[in-house]
Amino acid sequence: MPAGAPTRGWGWARHLREGGTTPWVDWSEPAAPFTTDHLPGAELLELLRRLNATGPSEPGRVDALLRTSPPGRGRRDLPLVGDTDNRTYGPPPVDPATLRPRELLRAASVRLAEDLLDAGAPPTSKPAGQERRKLPYRLVGAPWLTLPIREEMERQGRLPGAAGYTVYVLGGPLDEIAAAAWKFRTFTNRVNPWSIWMRDAQWRGWLGPRADLPRIARWWADRVGKERVEIVTDPALLPGLLGVDSVPGPWAVSAESNEVARVIGQVLSVRTDLKAQRRLLIHRLRPQLEKLEPLVPDARELGVPEESLDWVEGQARGQRDALLEAGYALHGDPDRLLPSGKATQGPDERRALALALSLLAGHS
Repeated sequence: MPAGAPTRGWGWARHLREGGTTPWVDWSEPAAPFTTDHLPGAELLELLRRLNATGPSEPGRVDALLRTSPPGRGRRDLPLVGDTDNRTYGPPPVDPATLRPRELLRAASVRLAEDLLDAGAPPTSKPAGQERRKLPYRLVGAPWLTLPIREEMERQGRLPGAAGYTVYVLGGPLDEIAAAAWKFRTFTNRVNPWSIWMRDAQWRGWLGPRADLPRIARWWADRVGKERVEIVTDPALLPGLLGVDSVPGPWAVSAESNEVARVIGQVLSVRTDLKAQRRLLIHRLRPQLEKLEPLVPDARELGVPEESLDWVEGQARGQRDALLEAGYALHGDPDRLLPSGKATQGPDERRALALALSLLAGHS
C-alpha cells in the first residue's frame, strides 16, 4: 500500500486522538496518516483509549503519548491485527483488547518517566530558623521503615551521630521486612517483579542485606562495639528511645504503587544517573502516588506468598536465635521477628495500570 494511503489503523488512531473510546474490533473507518511517523503501536493506542475513558486530555499530551517509543532496547511497536498495513517483520499483530495490564503499564512507563524528567526533583529545603544539633543515635535497618523516621528527625533538627551514639537496629516480622526491602528497591534501583524477587531469594537461601538483621547488627558492632548496638523489634518503642513524641510509619503507598514505581524506574535507569533516579522516584513520584491512593479502590498490602511462608519462618527463627545468642540489648519481644502472615499477595496489575492512567491524566 502506498505511503500515506488511508488505513483502518490510522482511522482508529485519529478517532482516539480526538478523544474516542471505541474498541479496535468495533472500528472500521479508514483515514490517512496524520503524521509522517509510522502508526503508533497497538499498546499505545489501547493505552490512549483507556486514558480517554478517564476524561479529556490536552491535545499536546495526547500527541506526546502517541510519539512514545516502546520500553526496552530495540523493541518494536505491536501492529494491529486485521489492519491492512500490517508489517512483514517484527512481532505478530495483536488485538489491543487482549493485551495484559502489565504490557499497557510498561507502555505508560516511558511517558511517565519523561514527565518526571521534565518536572525534575523538587529542591530540598531545611526549615528556616530550626535549631540543628546532633543526638547520640543512629537508626538502621530496612530503609523503607527507617528512612521516613530519619528524614523526620532531621527535619526537626535532631541529627544522628553525636559522640557515643547508640545504633538502633529496627526489625519486625520478617515477611514484612522482606516486603520492605523490595519496596525500597522499587523506588531506588532496578528490581525484578515481587514474585520473581521472592522466588530468587528462596533459591539463593537469603533475602538480601536489607532483610538480614544479624548481618546489619554485626556490621555496626564491628565498628562501634556490640555494647552500642541495640535491637528494636517494636517500632512503638522508638519514640522513647529517640526522645521524641512520635515517629512516622512507612510511606503510605500500596503494592501497586510500588509496581508503578518499579516499571518507571526501569526506564529512568537508562535515562539518568542513580542519584537523580532516586530523587525523582522518592521525592517527585511518591507524593503523587500517595495522593492517588484514596482515589483508586482495592489497594493491596504486599506480602510473602503462602507457599514461601514456611521458608521465611525458618529464616526468621534463625535470625531471632542469632541475635539472642549474640547478646545484643533488645527492645521488644524477639518473637515479633517471626512472620506475621497478614498479607500473602503481590501487586494487582489492573490496579497498578489504573494508577498509571491516573498519573497520565494528571489526576495527582
